[in-house]
Amino acid sequence: ADWFLSHQQPMRLLLSFRNPPPPPVNALYFSCCVAVMLFQEVWGKSFCRTIEKLVEVVQEYPGEVEHIFSPACVPLVRCAGCCGDENLECHPTLTSNTTMQVRIFHSSRPTIFTVSKVAQKMVPIIMNTRRKRKEKKRVKDCDT
Repeated sequence: ADWFLSHQQPMRLLLSFRNPPPPPVNALYFSCCVAVMLFQEVWGKSFCRTIEKLVEVVQEYPGEVEHIFSPACVPLVRCAGCCGDENLECHPTLTSNTTMQVRIFHSSRPTIFTVSKVAQKMVPIIMNTRRKRKEKKRVKDCDT
């Protein structure tokens, strides 16, 4: 039995065992107990856009290798997606700073930490708020 669940009416479940109506454009289609995202929705979500990603704090502060951050990752809005052309990639057009509170453990101290040895710090991190497609940087040919 095929059935689908509409995003517009999430509480309304349509069941049919013979001739189900065609699923709406923006719907999850369920076939034999497996959810399938329809092509049009996949296509719409694949283009360059901003989404929330988990980013390692050490990635934002590579000079802080002597510290251990907790949490190790923070949620940030970043550019993601495909541009429909392999010569283009998604880049931010506008960035803003956000400040998050994280704990910092000093790795030069013993491995067992007490609360008194834990520092809390406000960490400014760059967030991408707008995006655009931009020509990819290519490695120059090696003709030597």
